[in-house]
Amino acid sequence: MQTDRISEGSLWSRLPEGARPGGLKLTRRLVNCCGFAPNAKVTDIGCGIGATVEYLRDKCGLDPVGVDISEASLQKGRERSAGLLLVRAAGDALPFAGGSVQGVLAECSLSVMEDMGRVLDEIHRILVPGGKLAVTDLYLREPDPAPPDAAADSGRIAGVLNQAGMLRLIEAKAFRLLLWEDHTVLLKEFVAGFIMAHGSLEELQSCMPAQGGRQNWPAARQLGYCLLVAEKSTLEVTE
Repeated sequence: MQTDRISEGSLWSRLPEGARPGGLKLTRRLVNCCGFAPNAKVTDIGCGIGATVEYLRDKCGLDPVGVDISEASLQKGRERSAGLLLVRAAGDALPFAGGSVQGVLAECSLSVMEDMGRVLDEIHRILVPGGKLAVTDLYLREPDPAPPDAAADSGRIAGVLNQAGMLRLIEAKAFRLLLWEDHTVLLKEFVAGFIMAHGSLEELQSCMPAQGGRQNWPAARQLGYCLLVAEKSTLEVTE
């Protein structure tokens, strides 16, 4: 079985830690929206070298563990900040007991997983009832072209869902949406900074997931950036 992962050689793994739309400021917003109790156990999926994990521990008063597929990134994180709990694992095989964490953060990681649905199944499994799924990621700012009874991921293009497709998928995986915010202005600022630093978006596009064996990158005007918080419900997961 394939495991969901962020490529160890991807651009996201090579960017300076925290170099994503909104950075740690948006992480703070995400955590505040979740309303975690002090010392709540939370997991950061796709943690890289663990800067967010360190931030959650030192600035947010939480008890975090980071998960990433890249052992090189994790080792760098351990050397960088003593005492960080960083674990090597794939998104569809999280090494935690069922109902053992209060929250899962996924910042710029769900859209680059090979099977977002399987990852959401795992997140649902490890969360306590009422636990929070906290996401910041790319989405497509376009109307849903699919009929109402279409498959949950019908809006998917190159690993990125439109809003309707994303909400259908999380609901199909037994999550209840609590909050959706558009932060596309932060994506525009990030892209502008990337172009200034690298000269073009070619490298950024090349590391994003392809569909059907080739890139199908949407027009830049279609891409948006969202923050969402959802709650684990007690409903059965839809197969």
